[in-house]
Amino acid sequence: MLDPDGRREFAAGWRIVVAGLVGVMFGISALPFYTLGVFVRPLGDSFGWSREAIQWGFTVQMLGMLCVAWGYGLLTDRWGARRVALLSQLGLGLGLVGVAAVQSLPHWYVAWFVLALLGAGTSPITWTRGVAGWFDAARGTALGLMLAGTGLTAVIAPPLVTAIVAEHGWRWGYAALGAGVLMVALPVVALFFRDAAPLPHAARSGSGGLTRREAFASRGFWVMLVVFFLITFAVSGMIPTIVPLLMDRGFAAQEAALFASLAGAAVIAGRIAAGILLDRFWAPAVAAAFLLLPAASCLLLAMGGVTSPAVIAAAVILLGLAAGAEFDLAAYMTSRYFGMANYGLIYSQLMMGMLVGGGFGPPVFGRVFDQTGSYTPILLAAAGIFVLAPLLLLTLGRYPSFATRAAAA
Repeated sequence: MLDPDGRREFAAGWRIVVAGLVGVMFGISALPFYTLGVFVRPLGDSFGWSREAIQWGFTVQMLGMLCVAWGYGLLTDRWGARRVALLSQLGLGLGLVGVAAVQSLPHWYVAWFVLALLGAGTSPITWTRGVAGWFDAARGTALGLMLAGTGLTAVIAPPLVTAIVAEHGWRWGYAALGAGVLMVALPVVALFFRDAAPLPHAARSGSGGLTRREAFASRGFWVMLVVFFLITFAVSGMIPTIVPLLMDRGFAAQEAALFASLAGAAVIAGRIAAGILLDRFWAPAVAAAFLLLPAASCLLLAMGGVTSPAVIAAAVILLGLAAGAEFDLAAYMTSRYFGMANYGLIYSQLMMGMLVGGGFGPPVFGRVFDQTGSYTPILLAAAGIFVLAPLLLLTLGRYPSFATRAAAA
């Protein structure tokens, strides 16, 4: 239950949360990622490309986002989340339509890079900045509900896009994704997503949070960057590993996919649960509780003789809960430890670290399997990450008081 202050915040800002949820669902961090698998075979059939070559498109998108995420974070601080979101939604929609027009493999990679350049402003950098500005007492809950949009995309988008591709072909599938951004998400955001107040010029006055220089020089920023890089590396490596690992143990592809779908449902639960708990307890303690969970998953899955459906389901659910919590935790802790004055730029740097971790996780896990014939060594290494990395967050101390700082300034 929300306290009276939280209820008042939701009465004023619930439309912002809903609009942000729609923006996240149709954003660059969810829509292209969760639908890429639908297009792999149709593209291979059309052009003769290998699956590896097709999936490198997502890596190219990640590299593009690394190039521009900081710029979108800076613009969000200067212009406001609404303006950046609207412009980038337009770019994302047009970029997806551009993907539908590719004719060669180099063109495929260029299209994904351009998609990142145009659409990176629809990442959580923008949506969390906008929502966090409306909430204080219920900030964690609001962020959790909004970021659950990625899980909804994982559940809803693949079957819808599969039906379109089966009926009309892969080009119409990407065109439909672009049309969804332009005709569904963009109008919702235009109508309901607003910045809470004129943005503070904290870089000059020192009010409302740390300056960029202060934040990037602080020990807390580097602790968070290292922790979330490591956690994202381990989570992103484990999730694609579930299906092949279970198939290696004799499960049918459909059974393995069903277990993997449990992770998607747990992501939604993890986002919401972590958000609610963040409003009630110290964020590093919540982070440690959630991010320690996959250590048990790693140990259970590393035991080659484990084939019990109940045990495997438990391992997958624990992993999904942590995967759901990580973006909530990073956004909330950025706002509490560094303030809102330069939130967009600071959070964008943390997200860049998470992008790098997420990009390297799957190939490293695959490389270890190729070299050893087993996932056990990398699962044990990941268990160590999940045990040790969250404990570093417990060294961050109390949240600073930026109200006191502003008054002194």
